[in-house]
Amino acid sequence: MLWVLGLAYLIGSVPNSFLLTRLFDGRDIRHIGSRNAGATNVTLHVGWLPGALTFLGDMGKGYLAASIGSLSSVPLVKYLSPAFAIAGHNWPVWLRFRGGGGLATLIGGSLALAQLPMIAVGMALWGLAYLLFRDHDRSAVLACLLLPLGVLAAHSSSQTLTFAATSSFAVALKRLQAIKEKVRRTL
Repeated sequence: MLWVLGLAYLIGSVPNSFLLTRLFDGRDIRHIGSRNAGATNVTLHVGWLPGALTFLGDMGKGYLAASIGSLSSVPLVKYLSPAFAIAGHNWPVWLRFRGGGGLATLIGGSLALAQLPMIAVGMALWGLAYLLFRDHDRSAVLACLLLPLGVLAAHSSSQTLTFAATSSFAVALKRLQAIKEKVRRTL
């Protein structure tokens, strides 16, 4: 069981944004724009093609981790694997634990686990929060905090709730770090 979760972390830690930015632009994405090693920063500061490839690659990490987790004899591993991939994406060992925000990886894990309603609810929550805050990170934190409550209210299985809670926690924690970093830079 533990080796599957470790593998999920390593899959998540593949730094697509870093590699694609180096390939297309020659720079380190962690020194450009928001300094976030994620698809949004790549799209805004390197280009739509490397941004789209980063997004697809990051989604693929979540999908692959959940798919490998589903092969485990322990059913819960299937629902924990995407959270470990998100942790790998957010805090990759290869980039000194400075990675992306985890949303694309969360979407990929959700697709692998056939959690399409969860994706729709999460996007709706993020959209409403964005109308309120006009800030990507704060909107993601609020959506991630509310998503497990929505899953609970929908009377979903305990495994789905585990997936929603652990994955949302990993994304929210990274976004809180980003907010703290923004505040630090403005002072």
